[in-house]
Amino acid sequence: MKQVSLSFLTLVGLSQIAGAVVQVSGSANHTAPSGQPYFNNIGTLNGASVIYLDNGWALTANHVASSLPASVNFGGISYGTEAGSFQRLQNPFPSMSTFTDMVLFRLSSPPPLSALSIATSTPTVGSQVMMIGNGRIQDTAPTEWTYTQIPGPGNDTWVEAGPGGGNITGYQTTGAREVRWGENVVDQNLFLVNVGSVASPVHVISFDTQFDVGGLSNEAQAVVGDSGGGVFRFNGGSWELSGMMYAVNLYENQPNGAESAVDGDQTLIADLSYYSPQILGIIPEPSTMALTLLGGGFLVRRRR
Repeated sequence: MKQVSLSFLTLVGLSQIAGAVVQVSGSANHTAPSGQPYFNNIGTLNGASVIYLDNGWALTANHVASSLPASVNFGGISYGTEAGSFQRLQNPFPSMSTFTDMVLFRLSSPPPLSALSIATSTPTVGSQVMMIGNGRIQDTAPTEWTYTQIPGPGNDTWVEAGPGGGNITGYQTTGAREVRWGENVVDQNLFLVNVGSVASPVHVISFDTQFDVGGLSNEAQAVVGDSGGGVFRFNGGSWELSGMMYAVNLYENQPNGAESAVDGDQTLIADLSYYSPQILGIIPEPSTMALTLLGGGFLVRRRR
């Protein structure tokens, strides 16, 4: 399978923006599931997603919040942004780029939402997570394609097929938008992604999930607009914020790019356990966190 470039989950500068967590059940999933206290902490910003943390502070992707000040919406209520509060997060190790693709900023007034618990450890491979993001809703029925890999860059072809007639399955999305949740399992962890360029890198310490149409009943994949959305893990009897969605890894020439979710796609997620000491130092909140050394850089891979 060919490796392709990463796709941001925001259409910057285009008229069609947003996206939603696609999940195979097709259920609405637009209200908090039982026992999940932080569903309403996911809001909207510039057509993408934003996470409310605590004490008026919110977290999102840098490529989402680059046009602040802007109106942020939680639960249908708009909030302004506090002037001068924009703070871009930095990477914890000198071998990386100084800045990463995450920013904190403060709202002009705090919404009536719970304070989040931020993870202090990386989720293990195989652990289940809940993904919550805003935007476009998937089509009711899946789409099948005949996908043909052709040697050389940019040559793979996709032909839409009828039910049972293709060799790969996925979902297209509609124009409707709302915050929804889905689930997946951690596929890889502790790897480094560069969402900048070779000359001007922007590194993100990451873990990922892989979309499996035959997986969990609410199997999820991020699409356009989910940048800045939250990834939660139930750990030690309570929910914690383990990550922030920021990009996807797709097939070559995938139909409609990050507006679709195809079996085998990956959602790339910033590992907040490496950034939480910095976040809590800005908010601030009491913390006894210890920052452990990243074991090494890992390349994003594609597999089926």
